[in-house]
Amino acid sequence: MLGAGALYFAAMFGLGFVLGVVRTLFLEPWLGPAGAVATEGVPMIAAMWVAAPWAARLFDVPSGVAARLGMGAVALVLLLLAETALDALLRGRGPAIWVERLRTADGVIGYGLQLLYALMPALRRRA
Repeated sequence: MLGAGALYFAAMFGLGFVLGVVRTLFLEPWLGPAGAVATEGVPMIAAMWVAAPWAARLFDVPSGVAARLGMGAVALVLLLLAETALDALLRGRGPAIWVERLRTADGVIGYGLQLLYALMPALRRRA
């Protein structure tokens, strides 16, 4: 479960990093923050759909809901730690930004995508 969660995180974080650069530099000026996050979400959801069962299969994670939610929880914790570290290093912001983002449409969309990211291993457990 730990290895699968770490692999799922690594695959999704790598893609998210690349798409985040595209979102910030090209989509936000054109679509605004909420439109850019929503647009980025489409390929991210497709990648989650593929990556979650792939990582679970590689690490033989049982298909039960609890095991798959555990895998998703590991991936989510790693994601939140990585995002916090990147925000601190690149923008000088701390975890307080999480609360501030709840006041924006792009923040709510982003948190919704993170929730789906954590749940996807359980949602795709029969794949």
